[in-house]
Amino acid sequence: METKSSLASQLPLDVLRIIFIYVRKAGKNPTKYDRDARRSLYSCILVNRQWCQAAVPILWRNSFYYCSLGNSSLIDTYISCFNTDERNELTSKGFILKKSSRYRRSTFPYAAMLKRLDYDRFCGSVDLWCSCTDQEPYNARVLLMRALLRLFLTRSVILLHLVLGEWFEKTTTDLKYRRIIEDEFQNLLEPVRKLRIKGNFVKDRILNGLSEPCKNLDKLFVYLSHSSQNSNYKDETLSLQKIIESQTRLKSLKLGNVPLSALLPALPTQSKSLRSINLLDVTFTDNILWADLFECKNLEKIKFRDCIGFGKSMINSFASAIFPNLKLLAIVGECRTEDGELLTKDDCHGLVEWGLEQGALVTVGNWDCVDGWIKLGQTVHEFAFLWEYSERFNNIYRQYLDFLSKRTEEFQAFIL
Repeated sequence: METKSSLASQLPLDVLRIIFIYVRKAGKNPTKYDRDARRSLYSCILVNRQWCQAAVPILWRNSFYYCSLGNSSLIDTYISCFNTDERNELTSKGFILKKSSRYRRSTFPYAAMLKRLDYDRFCGSVDLWCSCTDQEPYNARVLLMRALLRLFLTRSVILLHLVLGEWFEKTTTDLKYRRIIEDEFQNLLEPVRKLRIKGNFVKDRILNGLSEPCKNLDKLFVYLSHSSQNSNYKDETLSLQKIIESQTRLKSLKLGNVPLSALLPALPTQSKSLRSINLLDVTFTDNILWADLFECKNLEKIKFRDCIGFGKSMINSFASAIFPNLKLLAIVGECRTEDGELLTKDDCHGLVEWGLEQGALVTVGNWDCVDGWIKLGQTVHEFAFLWEYSERFNNIYRQYLDFLSKRTEEFQAFIL
């Protein structure tokens, strides 16, 4: 009688890929709900060599995402990937490695598997590792960070997703981010398809440094420094405009706390490829020329979150716009009128009507509720919807209704 292990070893790779398909997607766009899936992968590693070889690259594609407080063991593993010359070069500069017995030859080429780099968590892990050694902290951190970035570069890492900045409210300087934009690491940044820059630090130098290597982005999210006293705000805006205009295939653009009047003129350069625009914490003024946005005829999603300045002039500007492919118009969060009052359904009625005329799904208020339930799974058993325009919604809602109808035994949905 065949054992489970022997049966598992006979599974073709195609079947194995199907087993891991959810975890692979979670690895590309991880969320806090994906940790259980990662834990399951550790069990797969123990089945046999074939399963192990399939699971390890998925586990190591975004190794720093899951260590918000830093992880020195990760750094130990990456150091074990250094060859003799790389280790000697590091120690020749005065860097003190832990006992060499800890760094036996790694089982897998872990450094080559990296696809997503959460840079702040990477820096935090380096800081944590260096804090346990008897050497000058700043010099050790700089040496080790450069050595690890050089390791990723020489191991031909195909870096697809780069995240700079951890929290909006955390104030820092751009000094630590300058390492990643040094000339030596330009080739490391060329494959990046998703770039996310937030955090409360001045970003003009970083944006300028990224505009040259990162020209083939699919998704770009930039939240400018939140402080109203930021003297570099104009420079940040110019740098952001430069990086938008330098793109060759930009599909999704998310902008936060930006002067929209200065950035909208950059959108026509991406009119052929741009599919989604998301404005976060943006103030609309009378001098905004929405016509630049209307040139992007291929837009499928337009989202406003926590924006201020919804008024007649803004809404009237949209009245003549036509987006033949528009699927979603979302006005969510604490959006406000020109007078600073919270937006009501009457205030945005004209914009809602315009969206419906485009054949789009229109939502005002909370969004992603069904998607949220999908991620939570069976921990939620009851849900309520309030769709004022439900009789006129486009077929885009069918995918959600079909999802709910197939799970009537485990989930009760009420449409009000």
